[in-house]
Amino acid sequence: MLQNPLDFQGLLEAAPDAMAGIGPAGVIRFVNRQTELLFDYDRTDLVGQPMEILVPELSRKGHLAHRAGYFANPEARAMGTGLQLAGRRRDGTEFPVDVSLSFIETEDGLFVTAAIRDITERIKTAQELQQMAAIIRNSEDAIVGKTLDGIVMNWNPAAERMFGYSSEETVGKPIDLFNLEDRPGDINATLARIGAGQPGGHYETIRVRKDGTTLPVSITVSPIHDAGGAIVGASTITRDVTEQRKAAETARSLVAAEDLVRTVMGSASIGIVLADLDGSIQVVNRALCDLLGYDEAYVLAHRLQDAVHPDDVEEVLQARARVIAGSTEKAVTTLRLVRADGATVWVRRVELLLHGKDGEANMVMVQVEDITVEHKAQEALTYQAFHDSLTGLHNRAWILDILEVDLRIAKREGRSVGALFVDLDNFKVVNDSLGHAAGDEVLATVAGRIVAAVRAGDRVGRFGGDEFIIVVQGVQNIQDMERYAERVSAAIATDLQVRGHRIVPTASIGIATSTSTSTPESLLRDADSALSRAKTNGRARWHFFDDTMHAQALARLNIEDQLREAITANQFVVFYQPIVALADTHVVGHEALIRWAHPTRGLLSPGEFLEIAETTGLITAIGAQVLDQVCALLAEHPDLPGPVSVNVSAVQLARPDWLTTVRDTLAAHRVDPARIVIEVTETAVLSLVGCARTALTSLRELGIGIHLDDFGTGYSSISVLRELPVTGVKLDLRFVHDLTAGNSQANALTQGVNGLVKGMHLTGIAEGIETQMQADILRDQGWECGQGYYFGKPASTPLTH
Repeated sequence: MLQNPLDFQGLLEAAPDAMAGIGPAGVIRFVNRQTELLFDYDRTDLVGQPMEILVPELSRKGHLAHRAGYFANPEARAMGTGLQLAGRRRDGTEFPVDVSLSFIETEDGLFVTAAIRDITERIKTAQELQQMAAIIRNSEDAIVGKTLDGIVMNWNPAAERMFGYSSEETVGKPIDLFNLEDRPGDINATLARIGAGQPGGHYETIRVRKDGTTLPVSITVSPIHDAGGAIVGASTITRDVTEQRKAAETARSLVAAEDLVRTVMGSASIGIVLADLDGSIQVVNRALCDLLGYDEAYVLAHRLQDAVHPDDVEEVLQARARVIAGSTEKAVTTLRLVRADGATVWVRRVELLLHGKDGEANMVMVQVEDITVEHKAQEALTYQAFHDSLTGLHNRAWILDILEVDLRIAKREGRSVGALFVDLDNFKVVNDSLGHAAGDEVLATVAGRIVAAVRAGDRVGRFGGDEFIIVVQGVQNIQDMERYAERVSAAIATDLQVRGHRIVPTASIGIATSTSTSTPESLLRDADSALSRAKTNGRARWHFFDDTMHAQALARLNIEDQLREAITANQFVVFYQPIVALADTHVVGHEALIRWAHPTRGLLSPGEFLEIAETTGLITAIGAQVLDQVCALLAEHPDLPGPVSVNVSAVQLARPDWLTTVRDTLAAHRVDPARIVIEVTETAVLSLVGCARTALTSLRELGIGIHLDDFGTGYSSISVLRELPVTGVKLDLRFVHDLTAGNSQANALTQGVNGLVKGMHLTGIAEGIETQMQADILRDQGWECGQGYYFGKPASTPLTH
């Protein structure tokens, strides 16, 4: 028990957040300097006052009470932690704050410390993200984000309306609408220039809609930069310029007919100006006056460059000089104009040289198009490319990019960079029990707590799911990293209320520090390895990446490299283990089991390489080779008894092209789909319920069987049977191993599972049968099929009887 709660004053004073110490009666006993600054009070004004002077909602919502007896109630204590409320400054203005309460037993009763953080910017960031997404969604221009190799990342509703292609037809594909004009400036050439470090550009061309009709468009291509300044993609903003082209053509042919020119300009929706070569304005239309907020007389009394933002004037003058000199037909620039009310608008300015009847250049026509929304959309695309929409933190791509910059600087300066890989413990339980909305709430709260715990200048990002990355600058020693991890872990582990439920989130943390040869991938891989060790050791702890783990990581990298070579060299072979009918032991099918014919180590079992293959994604290519070998065997042996079962991992199920690969392989070998069974584990389908259901349903419609492997080891096996088109189950071998000659719990379990399988009219296969006793018990219980060494070991040639 703490003797005197005010012994903590030194610690509270040094805290980066506003801190208040509250006595048992709900009265403030201490505040630090940050509290004075945040709320504009002197601490002498606050000490002795009730806490609601700073956060009124603590009292109004029952989170904090005046009565001393309130804090003696443990349930009441849990109500007041991890809260987003409204703080009130001395002048009465309110602002959003995050309040975390900690409770300390003292001789005088329960003492409370309140950590208060201004979250105005966090909320503003989330709101701005929503606004920017709305800008893209509601824009009248076609806004498309692309990678440098032309893969479409974003396709807004305006693009769908303009070109007739839906987002489902374009996103994730290398779509480029056909360019009718034989001229430079095609989008692919522009992407290549951007990738080479050259600026984007603006050009006009002809595009073809899905229905074959054409339209003239102006396209602005801008690079998307990552946090380190590297170009990782481009945004294209396309506008229909049918009206602008008509206006320009009319103006060119009607320069001498001023009245008609005025009529044409007056009906245009974009700003148009006719000016002398020195920039003196002779004719201006209403659209430009409205854009600038000036009347016609004011605009006519000034020159073209007078409304240009000071930082952009020089560029405008140079562009006009090039047009007048005849070095270009027209100049297209993106710049800022300053309105009469001082507001800045972004515009696209097109300047064309006009000639009189004598053929001499005598005027310029300037078209001014408001692209402020377009500009904000470009900013939104850049923001979305490197931020997580749920937490507002930077995302995986940004972390990898900025880490590369940090490592380069650290290597030059002879220091180290630290990485903390943070993973929430048992987060899946929150999603499964309270729903994904509650899970999102927890993630957002934890993200805010991590940000509050790190130092200014250190990087925080959401790596995906419930994983976060913290990049620490200028690591001095391991002890610094340990204290850092302790601070982050403590910040996360404060109680919070989610939809009426009290949750105490904990996290496992893997820690690694860079060496002179570290890359972003290797440093994060080391931290991830340390994280796995922390989870293995019991969770809610941290672990350093040590020499032993380093050796394991090197070995893992070596196997990964060899796996890539093995895929190219087709070193994987398929062995077949028979599945028999327990009634008479005749062969009713086989399971395809992979082996690696390693050139120096001999035949390797899946346990020596499969986990690495799944982690690296190489399992997709390996699985494709297995399926190809199985289909080739089935084509060669049309009389082979029963189907062949092929195992499929979650990584394969998650790939959008996996289903197409299965179909194509079956078609190439002309194999009846009914001769194939796909085996998936409960863990795999639970992690990918949505896409797994779609893929497996499609396979079932083809006639392919679906078996659930390792059945009975998960807590939701029955729900998986209900939700997915399963045709059979394979009883996990651990159940078979525990069978006894007399009555036992294991025997009762296998009997019960068989009843479930029979009741749902599924095929039941017991795996891992090694003895006559096990086979007899399972047969007597009514199990239909069995598999195991007792009937036959895996072999390169399948059995036919």
